Amino acid sequence: MADIAIELWRGERMESRVAADVAVVDSVGQIRFWFGDPGRATFWRSSAKPFQAMPLVETGAASRFGLTPEEIAICCASHGGEARHLALVEAVLKRIGATAEDLVCGVHPPTHRESEWALIRAGQSPTVLHNNCSGKHAGMLALARALGAPLEGYHRPDHPVQQAIRANVQAMAGLDGQEVHTGVDGCGVPTFYLPLARMAYSYARLVDPRGLDADKAGAALIVSEAMREHPDLISGTGRLEVTLAEALDHRVVAKGGAEAVFCLGIPEKGLGVAIKIDDGNSRVMPTLVAAVLEQMQLLSWAERRALEPLLHPTLTNHAGTAVGEVRVVMHLKSARM
Repeated sequence: MADIAIELWRGERMESRVAADVAVVDSVGQIRFWFGDPGRATFWRSSAKPFQAMPLVETGAASRFGLTPEEIAICCASHGGEARHLALVEAVLKRIGATAEDLVCGVHPPTHRESEWALIRAGQSPTVLHNNCSGKHAGMLALARALGAPLEGYHRPDHPVQQAIRANVQAMAGLDGQEVHTGVDGCGVPTFYLPLARMAYSYARLVDPRGLDADKAGAALIVSEAMREHPDLISGTGRLEVTLAEALDHRVVAKGGAEAVFCLGIPEKGLGVAIKIDDGNSRVMPTLVAAVLEQMQLLSWAERRALEPLLHPTLTNHAGTAVGEVRVVMHLKSARM
């Protein structure tokens, strides 16, 4: 069972509790910090996107089609549907001779509120390009082109694209030859069910790929650097990945996922972090992520000050009056190395 990590207080009374599990693993597979159950398994959801994009680089497809770091970043994104996001997805599709009609991720309004309102004011409807996963799907189409596989059916588990992605996920998680259970993600492609410790290990190897073969290590570095340098493309305006990059001077690689999953890679320490909030609600994820970094003693004084609004948020009512607070009750456990 997940342990209580966060309490929400209204005045002098505790109103709600949030349970979570955390795993912090180094690039040789050792668990360095944890909270709750680091072996807790869950679906990786969109936090798996860098590993779904790696075969695009490892196979030489990204080089063949001349994809820029920004275009590689959008292939790892859960973007907000902002104008620059759409332009990059369209650029990837143009490079490979595909169109938006080839994408099977479905349609939803932009998650970026201002972009959604701009569509409404213009009397326009969202398109498949506004789907937060459209960049990932464009990257999958590029991989299909490079593999000489049909674009049709690229989302199905038996397609060469998904087979290549599955093999990469297994390799990066240290599960070569082992069966990995999958479900269907919100955008229609397979999503992977893994222990948090395996997710964290994958992120540690993504940012510290020593021990991987040369092609896979090169792909990991290219993908992780694109993500680290372009968090605004990985998520979008006002999102946690951007907040962390601004506060920490782009020192981490971060990627959230649906149902309250969040993962980080910390290149300078060779560490990966995987967090799962038990009830699937991400409302306190910023506080939890900041607290994990603080308790790992990774924050300088200036960085801690920059993250103070996340570490100790105040609850306000609709009039802007302070009515409560969010309290961290999590205490990471540390392995003695």
